[in-house]
Amino acid sequence: MLSIIIPSLHAPLIARVVASLEAQTARDQIGEIIIVGQDRDHLVPAHVTFIQTEQPLSAAAARNLGAQHASAPILLFIDSDCIAAPELVELVLACHAQGHQIIGGGVAPTGSFYWTLCDNLLVFAEYLTSSPAGPRDSLPSLNFSIPRQLFIDFGGFDERFPGAAGEDFDFSLRLREAGYPLYFTPTAQVVHQHRRSTSRETWEHLRSFGRAHSRVASTRASLRHTPAARLPRKMAGLIMSAALPLALLDAVRLYMAHPNLCRYPNAFPGIVWAKSGWYWGLAEALMAVPKPHGQT
Repeated sequence: MLSIIIPSLHAPLIARVVASLEAQTARDQIGEIIIVGQDRDHLVPAHVTFIQTEQPLSAAAARNLGAQHASAPILLFIDSDCIAAPELVELVLACHAQGHQIIGGGVAPTGSFYWTLCDNLLVFAEYLTSSPAGPRDSLPSLNFSIPRQLFIDFGGFDERFPGAAGEDFDFSLRLREAGYPLYFTPTAQVVHQHRRSTSRETWEHLRSFGRAHSRVASTRASLRHTPAARLPRKMAGLIMSAALPLALLDAVRLYMAHPNLCRYPNAFPGIVWAKSGWYWGLAEALMAVPKPHGQT
């Protein structure tokens, strides 16, 4: 039995998301569906638990609040722009039954818009439905399952992350540093139908990821020796000026590391552009956040 928690801020697809959960092959194993946030268009179905907040909450805060109200022993977090495949709950529970505690499911990228596809391919290259199952260094929170008590014991997602960028990366590293393995299963999948459909929106999204990565790298022990954690502030301008060539190199490495991306050759230029936004955000974070004592 599990509780499904969905952070939502006026999400236009929320009724479709709930409908996909109501159509699960293991519907009887869903103890409750909890939606946390705001709904100005009154699209949240009346039969689910809706925790309406007075102020907009970050994704981290909304998920934490939902977890506090959940009653099932397992939590399944999905996002308000993710349509669940009919077997999602059945496969997640089967994976837990096999002994895996912390599970990330597959992401089926949508190709409705070019930039929507590029965003999905870049951010979720390791978690596509065509990727192999197995251990991962981190797991995204848009399709993420964990025992409720373990989630509570770790304090949930860090609510100091604004918006929806970095809190799942940080939480994953906290779990992994404590010795908990993270497992990815591609067959337990969602279709991610986010609304970023322009080059600017995609660039800004990756820019927020770059800023978040810098913050996580500077605080998590397992990342303290990575380049992002050791970069001096004076390198920020150079990183900005070299963002496109750095992104080009990363895109080449990404396609080489994930052969499944080769079926999307037209997405390569968009991925380069989006990853340049990531480097821009990384540089901005370097300029804005003072380094720990002893670093320049």
